[in-house]
Amino acid sequence: MKTTIKYYGYDTLLQPTDWRAAAAVVGLCKYFDHFRIDYKILYNVDEKPENYIHGFDGIIYKSDSITEEKYLDFVESYFEKYMTHSTILSILGNDEFSDEQIKMVNDLVKSKTVLKGLLGKTKFDGTNKAVFISTIEENREEIIKTIFKNGNNLYKNYCNERLIFTDDNSTCRLRGYNVDKDRKTSILGFCFSKESFDANDILEFDFIPFAFSNPDMRETYFVNNNFSVESLVNTNRAFSEQLSNTEGKGDKNKLLLVLQNSKDYISYDVEIISKSQDDAFYSTLFVRLERLKKLRELSGKSLNLVKKINDDYWFNLEKEVYMRCLNNVLLDDVILKMFKFFYFEESEKKNSKAISEIRKTQKNIMYKIGLLVDINVSWKGYDIMYEITSAKKYGEMVSKELIKKSSNNKIKSYQQKIISALCAHDYDRAKEVILSLSAYVGMEFSFFYKFLENAEENKDIAFAFASALTETNSKNSENND
Repeated sequence: MKTTIKYYGYDTLLQPTDWRAAAAVVGLCKYFDHFRIDYKILYNVDEKPENYIHGFDGIIYKSDSITEEKYLDFVESYFEKYMTHSTILSILGNDEFSDEQIKMVNDLVKSKTVLKGLLGKTKFDGTNKAVFISTIEENREEIIKTIFKNGNNLYKNYCNERLIFTDDNSTCRLRGYNVDKDRKTSILGFCFSKESFDANDILEFDFIPFAFSNPDMRETYFVNNNFSVESLVNTNRAFSEQLSNTEGKGDKNKLLLVLQNSKDYISYDVEIISKSQDDAFYSTLFVRLERLKKLRELSGKSLNLVKKINDDYWFNLEKEVYMRCLNNVLLDDVILKMFKFFYFEESEKKNSKAISEIRKTQKNIMYKIGLLVDINVSWKGYDIMYEITSAKKYGEMVSKELIKKSSNNKIKSYQQKIISALCAHDYDRAKEVILSLSAYVGMEFSFFYKFLENAEENKDIAFAFASALTETNSKNSENND
């Protein structure tokens, strides 16, 4: 919340009472530090302003230290990588130019509407660099502002580009908060009354783009741990650096991997705000420390499996498990999906050349299923690990016994029947199949009694048993396994 104060020459206090104000605080701190502008942190001053909100830290500063000229200079420096005119000036710093450099300058001019409008009729030929330099320098602020506000990964991703550096707006400038004031405000207020609608927008929200992580990512993040200004700034700095240093496909995968290794700077419940270029709104992920600890326990577990479902969706096992961990969702559906992947591989056996590779993939899937069952049981907190271990052992014993009887086909048959029943949540049918298999091989399954007590609650036992049923056709395939 922004408050007007009178405090030893300072006139403004901004406290991180919600994520928007918190992000603005982080962006402003970067701005003040860049220009070495003096400001104070509320927690660090002995005498507090009279009208501050208790329980929140904040920054105390002079409102006139925020000017459009300084703001655009800061934009140019902070987002230098995306400032096309800076790249052009860097090339023009040479005395001689290659054909490639000449072409690059002309292509860069064409790439931005504002540059094309200023220089479009003048083609760079290597001898007229003075014209280009003077034109850019004379129109520098206009160029910076236009590039910044229209950049899909810059201001436009976070705010309505028409409202950059404006004040007293009737609705908030942020994407997802902004409303067409001429058409829609009447339906926002209580009882369709425009007067009852209260918007919260401040100039400082223009500093929010500087608070979010890595602009080179399609989805960016802000960690709202607003216990103090120091923790806000330091946490988001560390978070962004770790995202930059994390290899992986997909921004969400990087986020999950960074969270897994964030114990040095995240040791409490936090709110993570994300903004994707594909969405016109912000999303929130609330990360509880209890779930974060469980996520960290997954470190080192082999969950790397990616499978194409269709052109628009790739199943990523690691991502599915990590997201369910953070959202406190169990893995039952993931386990069943993995069984379906196993049977899909079975249907792909079209020629003998592919069989060895398919069997290798199937074995990997079954290993992952066994791992998922163990994780699922630990999350549920049920004391059935003894039965899980027993079910896996019996699955292996049954497989060997059926192979001795030259009944390899029975392994797949019983396995399919068990999984089909579990997918249909038909636990009575699953019990019948397991009992039938017990009678067929002449073994008493000690793990089965726990499943009989409460099949819905203890279905992981059946998952474990089914995953351990392994068909082996020959000594060669045994050796390969």
